[in-house]
Amino acid sequence: MKYFGLTMRTDKVLDKYLEEILVLSGKIYDLKELGSREVQSSIVMIQFLEKLGFTVHLPYMDMHTAFRAESGNGKFTVGFLAEYDALPNGHSCGHNLISAWAAGSAAVLKEMMQDVRIVVIGTPSEEGLGEYAGSKVRMAADGVFDDVGIVFGMHPDDRWAAGSKALADLTLRLEFTGKSSHGADSPESSINALDAAVTTYSAINSLRGWAKHDKHLVVGMIFREAGQATNVVPEKAMLDVEIRSTSTDFVKTFSRKVMKLATGISDGYGTNLKTLEITPLYDSYKPNLTMDSIIEEEMRKLGLDPVNVDQLQDLPSGSTDEANVSYAAPTGHIDIKIGYPGIPGHSDEFREASKPEKASESLRLGIIATVNTVLRIYNDKLYDDIIEEFNRGELRNGNRI
Repeated sequence: MKYFGLTMRTDKVLDKYLEEILVLSGKIYDLKELGSREVQSSIVMIQFLEKLGFTVHLPYMDMHTAFRAESGNGKFTVGFLAEYDALPNGHSCGHNLISAWAAGSAAVLKEMMQDVRIVVIGTPSEEGLGEYAGSKVRMAADGVFDDVGIVFGMHPDDRWAAGSKALADLTLRLEFTGKSSHGADSPESSINALDAAVTTYSAINSLRGWAKHDKHLVVGMIFREAGQATNVVPEKAMLDVEIRSTSTDFVKTFSRKVMKLATGISDGYGTNLKTLEITPLYDSYKPNLTMDSIIEEEMRKLGLDPVNVDQLQDLPSGSTDEANVSYAAPTGHIDIKIGYPGIPGHSDEFREASKPEKASESLRLGIIATVNTVLRIYNDKLYDDIIEEFNRGELRNGNRI
């Protein structure tokens, strides 16, 4: 690979840190800690950043596995989103690469720019597990990004890409509590919680036909609890319902309909119903076309052939709490290519492709493209254009859309 101009300089600076960055990624890969439990993963991240002279706050926002690392005092502020949570089958979403990209980009940029303030935000449980599920939602709502000028996110994919789309997403937990009894001797004394949950499952399925196609509704459901023994009428049943749509407002509308439906069914069976939102509401994505176009151009300078997601008519195929950040600050996104075209996310194959030794060149190029984008924005004075685009539109919950 041949590099020119700023790219050559960025490449040389990155070479000083690349081995440490890959070691960092490998440690997080091997730890494979689930969301909200990323205790050691967050520690190895801050150790890397503290060694570079970053001031680190851990825990952050009352979340024990969240952190904020800062360096520099410039008026121009750049933020990097670090994710490091795994799934039950390990790092099958490649978050070990995201964390290494964030730390590595910050390390290179710190050496190359003296008058920039760099912020790395450690964000637990993007996958929505545990008490810190979707931590960026809370961070965005509580003003964490109010003093950050521009923000960058990254994700491994089966292609090189600039920009991002996301479905709005909310997961509900419906807990039905009835009364147990012997299923043959005294069923009349029971209140079957599982019957109420199964009826609710079927009723929610029937609601799919109520949704117009332009809402692109996606519903996923699983039973978390469904009884203990076949000869005992289930006293408790638990149903998780995930609702996604291209419309954030429709997710809210549909979730209210689901809860009203579940309440009526629960009342009919005589069970008690407890409804929980076990993840916060992940928003749809607000792209910054200016930032994404610069990312695309910088990737092309590296000899890559990225897709500009903002220009595609394709519907989103996933959800992320990074979308909530995009309403709080101008957010650019880069996807780095690992694996083969069409490799399924969250699979064992994707986990294997996320190994640092296999993804090292993609991670390296992703860091170079990101840093060069920041340099381009700063040197060509494009920040005002980015802010002007971000400030267009109406306000939603205090943030512009």
